[in-house]
Amino acid sequence: MEALKDIRRRHGLSQVDLSRRSGVAQNTISDIETGRREPRPSTLRKLAKSLGVEVADFYPETSHPKASAPLSPEEWLRAHGGHLLRLTDAELRREFRELPDEDRRDFMGRLSREFGAIQTAYERESEPTAAVIRDAYALASGRFLLATELSGILEAYFVEEDRPEQVTLSVRPRPKDILERLEEYLVEQEAQEAYERNP
Repeated sequence: MEALKDIRRRHGLSQVDLSRRSGVAQNTISDIETGRREPRPSTLRKLAKSLGVEVADFYPETSHPKASAPLSPEEWLRAHGGHLLRLTDAELRREFRELPDEDRRDFMGRLSREFGAIQTAYERESEPTAAVIRDAYALASGRFLLATELSGILEAYFVEEDRPEQVTLSVRPRPKDILERLEEYLVEQEAQEAYERNP
C-alpha cells in the first residue's frame, strides 16, 4: 500500500514512529506498505487516526485501462472501490464483534456506499456476464447481506427527482438456517476459488 508509505513520509515519521503512535506493530506496517499483507479495517482505522487522515486516503483512485480484464473477483472489486467488501466472512464477523456500538452504523454506512459503487460499476460493465465480474458481484452481494444481518442496519437511498432521501431501516434477523446455508455456500465458493488458484 504505497499510499500509506507516502502519507507516513509526508508526516516525517518512520515506521517505528508510526507504530508507537498507532499501536500497530512495526512489522505489520512494513508488510502493509510492501503489499505482503492485506490490512484489516480496524488496523487501517488506527493508522488513519494516528496520521490524521481518512481510511479512504490510503486508496487513491487508480486508472485501469479498459482493455485489461480483471484476473480475479477480488481484483475487480478492488478496482471498483470494494475494499471492505473483500473481507472474508470471518473478518467481517470479527469487525462487527470488535466495533463499539456507536461505530457499527458508520461501518455499515461505508459498506453500503461501497456496495452502491459496486452495483453501479456492475450495471455499467460491457460484459456483466463474464465469470469474473459475475463472481465479484456475487461475492460483494453476499458480504453485504452478511453485514446487514450482523449489523441489523440497512442504509437505503430513495431518489425522487432531484431530492435524494436517505432512510435507515432496522432489519429483523433472518432465521438461522438461512444464514447457515449462506455461510456454507460462501465457504464452498472460497474453497472452489482456492482450488482453482492452486490446482
